[in-house]
Amino acid sequence: MAEPLSMAAYHDAVIGTLKALPWVADADTYPENTTQLMTPAVYLSVDGWDPKSNTSGQPSVSLSVSLYIVVDRASATITKPDIYICTAAADLTQWIDGQQFGLSYIDGAVFVSAEPDAFDPSMDEYLVWRITFEQGAAFGADPFARGGVPVKGVWLGKVPEVGAAHVADYRKIYEAPDE
Repeated sequence: MAEPLSMAAYHDAVIGTLKALPWVADADTYPENTTQLMTPAVYLSVDGWDPKSNTSGQPSVSLSVSLYIVVDRASATITKPDIYICTAAADLTQWIDGQQFGLSYIDGAVFVSAEPDAFDPSMDEYLVWRITFEQGAAFGADPFARGGVPVKGVWLGKVPEVGAAHVADYRKIYEAPDE
C-alpha cells in the first residue's frame, strides 16, 4: 500500500524539484504578494482533487495541479519574453509528464494542458503561462498496514473450555516461521 500523501511534503517536493531546473530563478507556491517577483519563476497551486478509484481499499485522489510560469515583460536579460515563456512552457510540458518529484509513493504526473494565463490583475506586469497536470496519490491510511507485534502463533480452544483455567486444552494451529 502507498504512504498517505502529506500536502506539506508534496509542496516541498514539487517546489524543490522546480528550483533545481537551471532556468528557474524562483519557485514557490502561487504568490499572494504584490512585490516585484524574481523571474523567470514557476509557482505551484494545488487547485483541488477528485476521488480516484482503486482496488486497494485505501482512499486515493487525483490531484489537479497548476504550475504558473512567470516572466517579466520588461526583463533586461530576456530579449524576447514572449518567445522565452512559450519555450519554457513547452519544456515544462515535456518535463512534467511522469514526474514524481522524488516521492515514489505517488503516481507519475499526467499533463493536461498549457495556455497563457491573464486572469490575475496583480500579474499584469508579467507574462504568465499555466501548465496543468493531474497526479494520483493515496490520501488515507492503509487499511491493511501492519501495526504492533506480528502474530507468532495461533491457538484454538473449544467453548466452554476456554480461558486461563483451560490453557492446557488449547491446540496450536499456526506458528510463524523464524525469521
